[in-house]
Amino acid sequence: MSGLSESVQGRILEWYDVEARDLPWRSDPDPWAVLVSEFVLQQTQMKVGLAHWYRMMERFPTIESMAAAPVEDVLEAWQGCGYYARARNLHALSVEIVSRKPPSLPSNPRDLQNLPGIGPYTSAAVSSIAFGYPVAAVDGNIRRIHARISAEERPKDRDTQTWADESLYRNRPGDWNQALMELGATVCTPRRPLCGRCPAEDVCLAVKTDEPTKFPASRKRNSKRIEGHALVIRTPFGIHLTKRKGSRLGGLWGVPITEDPKGIDVLCDNHHVEKHRSVGRVRHAFSHRDWNLEVWVAERNDGGLDPASVPISKLDERILETAGWIRA
Repeated sequence: MSGLSESVQGRILEWYDVEARDLPWRSDPDPWAVLVSEFVLQQTQMKVGLAHWYRMMERFPTIESMAAAPVEDVLEAWQGCGYYARARNLHALSVEIVSRKPPSLPSNPRDLQNLPGIGPYTSAAVSSIAFGYPVAAVDGNIRRIHARISAEERPKDRDTQTWADESLYRNRPGDWNQALMELGATVCTPRRPLCGRCPAEDVCLAVKTDEPTKFPASRKRNSKRIEGHALVIRTPFGIHLTKRKGSRLGGLWGVPITEDPKGIDVLCDNHHVEKHRSVGRVRHAFSHRDWNLEVWVAERNDGGLDPASVPISKLDERILETAGWIRA
């Protein structure tokens, strides 16, 4: 196995210098700004993630400002971005870094991987982009480029990493990693690749098959289907909400939910309501779980919070919207 030649590297970097999207952390690769972008963009499309990046940076412009805030404030600012474990890890990371002397992010990818929420890809991306460290990052875009250039339907992760290591342009590692990711995001796309615009077209074996989209083969998504119920309890003071626990939605607030398809009566008994009515269904997929919840509304005279006053998940937003709540 060998990486890309110098001539192909040069064409890709020339393409990137002209065609790269104007992203704020590219013009000023401040380590904190780069780190926040990597956390936000995990499993989030750029057009959505960019707005969330601006919101997070406006609220927490420095790592010290996030460390000084309670995690609830971080979760509230993160609302709508999904996968809230990322926000909790980012906050934990900021607290750990600020406790150090000096309070600065490490430049070495091995040291970065010791921080909460940072794996091999994120450590390589931050090290190369923010610090110019010569390390190859591999994300889904780069895996797809490698699969197509080599016409491998199911390339092994270690083979893709080896190819990326051998292809790394060490004089501009941050630009190089971003160039490959940009190429995968805008040209070598999953469904409609623009092969005629690709600076690596002449070395791409997938193009010669006339069916480049079969490389790589789709990875099967193992998802658990949840058939359950959500109970929206309205009070004169708002909605009955409690703080959730667990790795998925921990730290967020939400309505009572049961994953038992026959569990609505038990859910009502546990929350001391008698009359309840069905108002619709919510289907929502995340974290390898496909939620299919029947939404019920009940009334109580005590308790209640304004949902806008606490951080809630997208799932709970959709449940409350089905029950007639509209965010101000």
